[in-house]
This record gives sequence, C-alpha cells and structure tokens, in this order.
Amino acid sequence: MNTLIPDLDQFQLEELGQTPPVDNPNAEISFKVDIEPSRVTRRVVVGILDESKKRGITVAIYPATGEVCDVTNGGGVIGYLSKSPLAPGVPVPCDLTLYRFGKNFVCSVRVQGEIFLYPAFSMDGNARLTAFVGQESESAEEALSWSRLRLDVLDQPVAA
Repeated sequence: MNTLIPDLDQFQLEELGQTPPVDNPNAEISFKVDIEPSRVTRRVVVGILDESKKRGITVAIYPATGEVCDVTNGGGVIGYLSKSPLAPGVPVPCDLTLYRFGKNFVCSVRVQGEIFLYPAFSMDGNARLTAFVGQESESAEEALSWSRLRLDVLDQPVAA
C-alpha cells in the first residue's frame, strides 16, 4: 500500500500522550520515541499535532528506501536515511522538536541521528499537542512496536 505521497488517513495511529496547553510564547516541545517497523514494505509514521490535526510535525518513513516524507503539509519527500533499508524489529530513534516564538513554531526532525528540514508554521492560542505513532493500515493487524517514549514541554526561553 505504498502510495507516492502519504496521507495521514492511510495510517493506523496510536496516541501516546498529550501536552498540557502550551501557553508560554517561548516554549520548547519535544517528542522522542524509538519505533520498530514490522515490515520493510510498510511505512511508519511519527507525529505531534494540535487538536485539529492540521498543525505540527508528522513524518512518514518508508523502511525499504529510507524515504522520509512530510505528511502534515503535503510536502512529500524531505530526505532519505543514509542507512537503509531499515531492518524489521530494529528500533529507529525519532526526535521531533517544536520551538515556539510567539505564535510561530520552528520545527526540527531527527531520525536515526539525521536531521531533516521541516516547514515552520503559525498557531494562535494555547495549543495542546498530541504525540502519536502508527503504520500503514492494510487490515486490523498488529500495532506498531515502540519504546523509550519521552514527551516534554519546557517553559523556559530557548536560544535562537
């Protein structure tokens, strides 16, 4: 079920946690998790989104090629992992970080220690963000394995 540009609707998602309202204009939100792809031919997804599921970071990883795609903004491929294909059952460390500057959020994506450029976005109000993982759903099969979950909101100013 590997489509050219992945869409969030094609994934079976598992919510892992939610932040409190992020009201500090200089907050840093960090979501770290190790995911374990079950098959080399099935994309996995990692994300942290607002309640509307329209703002935040969502990346899909295709283990067979190491392709990393932006799912939230429809941006398509943002890069490739240098060490691919990924072996099924082997943990892949993922680190998604949002740096808030007023109503603007600057994003950082790190997969297997490699950094990928990700679009910044703007969001008003006190956002609650939900962290999740998932994999392409072909039927009601097994859930994606994950470990080492960490979801933090730091209310201290961050350096620019």
